[in-house]
Amino acid sequence: MENKWVQIWGQAHSNLSHFYYPSCEKTFRFIISSAISGKAVRIELSNEFARNDVTIGEITVAKCNKNGDLLSEPVIMTSGKKGGFIIEKGAFVYTDEVPLSIDPSEYLAVSIFVKDGDLRSGNLLNNVTLLTVKGNETHTVSIVNQKRKRDSVIKAAGNILNLALHKPLPLIQSVQVLNDTDASSIIVLGDSLSQQGFWTNRLEERIRAEFPGKYTLINRSIMGNRVLRDYSPRFPCKGLFGYAGTKRFLRDVLSYPDCSYCILALGTNDFLQYGTIAAKSDEKPTADAVFDGIKHIYDKLSENGIKTIVVNTVKFGECIDSRKEKELMVQAYNEKLQQNSRLFYYVFDQASLVENKNKPYCTSKEYLGKDYLHFNELGGKKVADNFPVSLFCDRLNTDN
Repeated sequence: MENKWVQIWGQAHSNLSHFYYPSCEKTFRFIISSAISGKAVRIELSNEFARNDVTIGEITVAKCNKNGDLLSEPVIMTSGKKGGFIIEKGAFVYTDEVPLSIDPSEYLAVSIFVKDGDLRSGNLLNNVTLLTVKGNETHTVSIVNQKRKRDSVIKAAGNILNLALHKPLPLIQSVQVLNDTDASSIIVLGDSLSQQGFWTNRLEERIRAEFPGKYTLINRSIMGNRVLRDYSPRFPCKGLFGYAGTKRFLRDVLSYPDCSYCILALGTNDFLQYGTIAAKSDEKPTADAVFDGIKHIYDKLSENGIKTIVVNTVKFGECIDSRKEKELMVQAYNEKLQQNSRLFYYVFDQASLVENKNKPYCTSKEYLGKDYLHFNELGGKKVADNFPVSLFCDRLNTDN
C-alpha cells in the first residue's frame, strides 16, 4: 500500500481569549495516543488567531508512556531545516518530517519550547494531556506540570457558563504520521456538545476497538460554534466561538486528504445564542437557513469524496437561554433533516435518543449537566453507544 500522511491528533483553532498563555519561555509537552501505525512524523502548527508572531526555540518528538515520560531518544524537529523558527501572526507552519516508528496504542510526546510570544490560538479539548514547564525541557525524560495562576480564570468561567472547560491547548493544529496500512481519519466538525468530549471520546474508543489500526477520530469542534455566523463581537470572550461552520470546514476538513468521513454536529448555537450575551436578537436564523447551511457543507464534502454523517440538534427546552420560538425552530430543523434524509449519507437522530418523553422540546435531565444543555457522562455514553459505527465499514468493504 502507498505511504500517506494521516492525522493521529488534531484540533480546530479559535481565539483562546482570556484563557491564553502570556509570553514566557516555556515548554509545552503534548502526550498523544496513536490509533494507527506510522514510520515518520510531522507537526502542523497554527498561529491563526494571534496578535503577534511566536518564536519557537525547539521542538522534539519521542515515544513516551501515558504520563509523558520519554521512552526513546527525542528527535529534533525543524521547519525548513531550521531548529528555531518564527510562526507569523495568522500563519500555519509544517515541520519537516522525521523518521520515527509508531504502532497503534503507543504514545508520542511532542515537546515545544516557546521562546517568545503570547499564545492566543488553540482550543480547549480533553482528549490529549498537556504538561507545561518553564524553560527548555524538550529533551528532559520526565517533567512535572507547573500550574499557572490563569487556570483560576478557566475554573471561574466554567462555573459561570456551567461548562467543564478543559486546559487550553495552543499551537498544534495536527500531528500526522506516514502510514502504509491505508488508515484514514474521521473528523468531527461540531460545537461544545462534541468539544466537551463526553460522546466523542467514547466513540473514539469504540472505533479503535472495532477497526484496530484503521481510523483516527479527530475532534475539530469549537464551543459556541454556529453554522451560519462567525462569533459575535458582542460576546466578552471575542473569537472564542470561532468562524462560521460554512467557512471553517474548508480549513478544518477539506485541507486534510486523509479524511474519509466527517461527523457534522453543528446547529445548536444558531438557534440558542441569539438574544443572549453571546449574540444579538437580529442574528435570529430560520430552520430552513440552518438546513441550507448544513446541506452546503455536506455537498462540498461529498464532492471531495468525504462521506458525511449529519447529527441533528438536541432539545434544550430547560436551558436558561431557551425560548418557545427557539424550541419550535429546533423541532422544524430536525424534522426537515429527517424528511430529507435521503439527501445525506446518513442522519443520526441523537435528539430522540435522549429526549424527555413527557416534556416536548426537552432532553431528559439524567443525560445533561447542570446547564441542561450539555451532555454529562451518561448522556455521552448513550449517544456514543448508539452511534452506527457500522457506517465506517463502507470504505473498508469498497477498498477490499
